[in-house]
Amino acid sequence: MIRRDVTFVFLLLICWLPPVQAESEALWQAYYQQAKEVQQRDQQVLNAELKTLGLTEFTLPTATQRFGFDIHAPASWYQTAAGKQVANAILSLQTPSGGWSKRTDMTVPREAGQHWGVEPKYVPTFDNGATTTQLKVLAKAYSATADQRYKAAFEHGVALLLLAQYPNGGWPQNYPLTGGYHDHVTLNDEATENILSLLLAVTEGKQEFSFVDSHLQQQAQQAITKGVALLLQIQQRDEAGLTLWAAQYQHRELTPAWARAYEMPALAVMESATLLDLLMQLPEPSAALQQAIHGAMAWLQRHAIYDKHWHRTERVLQDKPGAGPLWPRFAELGSNRAIFGDRDNALYYDVHQVSLERRQGYAWYTDRPARTLEQYQRWQQQFPAAVTPKPER
Repeated sequence: MIRRDVTFVFLLLICWLPPVQAESEALWQAYYQQAKEVQQRDQQVLNAELKTLGLTEFTLPTATQRFGFDIHAPASWYQTAAGKQVANAILSLQTPSGGWSKRTDMTVPREAGQHWGVEPKYVPTFDNGATTTQLKVLAKAYSATADQRYKAAFEHGVALLLLAQYPNGGWPQNYPLTGGYHDHVTLNDEATENILSLLLAVTEGKQEFSFVDSHLQQQAQQAITKGVALLLQIQQRDEAGLTLWAAQYQHRELTPAWARAYEMPALAVMESATLLDLLMQLPEPSAALQQAIHGAMAWLQRHAIYDKHWHRTERVLQDKPGAGPLWPRFAELGSNRAIFGDRDNALYYDVHQVSLERRQGYAWYTDRPARTLEQYQRWQQQFPAAVTPKPER
């Protein structure tokens, strides 16, 4: 509950704002309060469990790089003993708020007194495919077994996605909010894309999602509409027109923002490419969305690198006639030059100036947009641009 003195000051400020701005600010304050209460409820559940067990500190579950199982296994696998073990472990690791963690082994059930993830401060999260991956698994498990526990957990998780959406249509990296760059509207590591993809599957109701009721489908569609509208708003521009998207944005100002020391405000080429894959799947794209896709694809074509090769083991960019196309992970806002970072916040235009540790631990060049451009060749046959951009070499 908001303290009375804080409430009074807040209401006083609202009275001084124009009506539309005051309404918007009220929505934001309600969002922040809701996030705080969700976080408190999660913590209260854990504290109560520890008290019952006579413990003062929680332990951590088993860690793993991803989730410890084949996330692409077919629905039928969840009829097997191994599949049911994974689905049941996922149930046990769902937070009271409805989400899941990353880097936590989802084949090992949570024990009493354990946290829900190996990074306690960042649970639940949408980073690294967390929460959306578990929801896809639960949809498969329910379609294969009709176990009502899986359906209930799925619906609870989708409700969290809807709750986590900012008033402006974006999503933070973690929800409840944890502060810092985690509160940015996050496209990095496909966080927003994964959420929109899951919600799109919910609205379509195909295959393992056929059990979703119409009310949840309508809510998911509303969230998609709001989310896509924001993406159109924050797509960057240069002198040639529409370009790509940044990896993260200040969640109120919607300006490109820093995340980690080597993740600068810049065009995020790889994330933009995979986001475009999703946007091309949306049915009946508006004229504005079509324009956004055509503009982004034109940027990818203009800035493709040829006759260069990124050596995956030596981590250097080499001349290689006939190689390509290739793109940098980040491109500088405005100039579109390839830009690179390091742990000390230093920025470089030459990847070889980056420390070896960061060259080995981060993907600075990618050929991923090539697949997006292939998909675009098919998509634009149905939704042609006024002038079809030609690739440049």
